[in-house]
Amino acid sequence: MNPTTEAATAASWLTDDEATDAHRALRAYVGDYRDLGAAMALLGWDQQTKLPAKGAAGRGRTMGALSTVLHERGTSPELDRLITAVEEVDPDGPEAREWRRNFELSTKIPAAHVRRSSEAAAAGYGAWERARANDDFASFLPHLEDLVDIARADADFYGFETEPYDALHDLYEEGSRAADLEPMFAALRVPINRLLDQQPEPDTSILERDWHVPGQERFGVEVVSRLGFDFDGGRIDETAHPFCTTIGQFDTRLTTRYDTNWLPMSLFGTVHEAGHGIYEQAFDRLGLPRTLAGAPGLGMHESQSRGYENVIGRSHPFWEFWYPKLQAEFPEATKGVDLDAFVRQINTAQRSLIRVEADELSYNLHLAVRFELERGLVNGTLAPKDLPEAWNATFEKWFGITPPNDADGCLQDVHWSGGSFGYFPTYTLGNVYAAQFIQQAKADLGGSDQWDTLLRTGEFGPIRDWLDANIYRHGSAFTGRQFVQNVTGGPVDTAPLIAYLEDRFGQH
Repeated sequence: MNPTTEAATAASWLTDDEATDAHRALRAYVGDYRDLGAAMALLGWDQQTKLPAKGAAGRGRTMGALSTVLHERGTSPELDRLITAVEEVDPDGPEAREWRRNFELSTKIPAAHVRRSSEAAAAGYGAWERARANDDFASFLPHLEDLVDIARADADFYGFETEPYDALHDLYEEGSRAADLEPMFAALRVPINRLLDQQPEPDTSILERDWHVPGQERFGVEVVSRLGFDFDGGRIDETAHPFCTTIGQFDTRLTTRYDTNWLPMSLFGTVHEAGHGIYEQAFDRLGLPRTLAGAPGLGMHESQSRGYENVIGRSHPFWEFWYPKLQAEFPEATKGVDLDAFVRQINTAQRSLIRVEADELSYNLHLAVRFELERGLVNGTLAPKDLPEAWNATFEKWFGITPPNDADGCLQDVHWSGGSFGYFPTYTLGNVYAAQFIQQAKADLGGSDQWDTLLRTGEFGPIRDWLDANIYRHGSAFTGRQFVQNVTGGPVDTAPLIAYLEDRFGQH
């Protein structure tokens, strides 16, 4: 382990015994605040899994009312006083920094605007579901116009130095800016397109066989349990657009979706969401104070989900352990298929239309399209009514293909329907972070050969221990960029991701 990594394992927050009365008072207040947030999270989970169609409007009002209460508590003079008390005794501590930032961001948004945003997001989600099902952008347009108007207002409330988009992206990844994202995507564009040009004609016929849903459910649970997801503190349900959410302490929910004739949808979707869930569950398992019991940004969160899903979950050594178990669960679907053939098919790559079904090689091009478009929407250079045309033109630029309809184009993602602008680039940041972290983990755990031995024997404990020591135990004490510096000893860098992709997809 390098010296920087050793420093990262040192305590970054005060234990209960070390905490002052000021820390304890802030932690108690934040605990109550997060308990109210748990109610909001449960309403959101239910909205996307169990809510009757006619309940959408009422749910929007309920969530709007609760969001107002949360905003009041998150901007109260009492919270300000508690943060100030911690700043006085521990001015450089992570709890003071984290909650001062949260407080200042929250106080910039009027309560009426918070409620409007919550209600618009609830209505937008339902409208998006119907519009996508009917390929009807026109029905979604009024909601999108309202959501973009809200996003632009948000940027003005938060403030920015260079462009409105930065204010919103910073909410998801502190300290990251559009000026950082442009060169990141530029660095990836040429090598990814070169590798895509080298790929053979994809054959996924094995993955399109009959994979019965009960077997997919059982196998998915077995895989993510062994990876480290604790079902005594979580569950998994079905939804249209998979996600992971933490409701409260020791209650983390995964969701997935199933297709009888497309195994990767549930298999890798479940592993992806479990990567988020394992991260979330670690905060309670490791006893972090609730002031810091969270990831510092979505780039860090995606580093875990994308790392588990792709770098680990699609590797040959991983399947040396799991393929015999898959054969036992699906003897007919795997008949006549050897391990190497299966691994080749789960690692095919091509230019495609749908982001959530894209392979890991082309995936970052999907994010580049969305970054360019949502940046235009927020900065005011793209009108919502022009989105379908702009989407097709931008997709053609990055992929060389044009979507046949809006359902497979600008309506395919849920994020904008909930007002999440600035979110998409965090997926690519997650891929970049994951490659850097796993490169370091391999070195710290004995090299690539030892890493492969852990995967092929199903021994994931040492990997989780490494993540505990270097990432999970610190919660939100550092930003994503600080985590990269602390763990690897260097800045955010696309080179490890490019090297990893060339290793996996350049052997043709």
